Amino acid sequence: MYNSYVKRGGVVLFFLIFIGGCGSTVRYINPTANFSYIKKIAVLPFNNLSDDRYAGERIRNSLIVDLMSRGVFEVVEQGEVTKVLSVIFREAGVEEGRAVPVDKETLKLIGEKLSVQAVILGSVDEYSGAGSGGSIVSIGARMIDTGSGIILWQAKATETSRSVLRKLIGIEEVDRSELTRRAVKSALDTLL
Repeated sequence: MYNSYVKRGGVVLFFLIFIGGCGSTVRYINPTANFSYIKKIAVLPFNNLSDDRYAGERIRNSLIVDLMSRGVFEVVEQGEVTKVLSVIFREAGVEEGRAVPVDKETLKLIGEKLSVQAVILGSVDEYSGAGSGGSIVSIGARMIDTGSGIILWQAKATETSRSVLRKLIGIEEVDRSELTRRAVKSALDTLL
């Protein structure tokens, strides 16, 4: 009797995995990190490595909403972050619209001007829509201490609607906005 329950449970789990699509998350938390001093953070624009022009902003917006809903940190308003970054980069002679590596001095400036203890930044590695292979959203995010420049947390999350069984039985794919929400949640779940 016990074996039949185990077999049925295994079949149900197998079925749910293939119907729901796949996802994976990898994380790193600095063993010396102390998150208790972090009260206020800023989410910087994400580098967009995908073909979707607006993927970086979509991920950033979703991340900010998820962070705010958790209520762990105060999050600086996006417009204020953009304004401060423009001033910092203009003073450094950086051409607007260019991807800029954020070094230790820049992090300190951001921390001082926005009164934040940490920033979250990252990249959109893949953001493709429904096609023959299905939708996929893959992001990388990291939290960096603005005072020291040390990475406190980093995660990579991938969500996909690609599923052999889903295709075989003709179930509609999960759309990118839902995959975006799932990828962001999955990444942040490793932090909070």
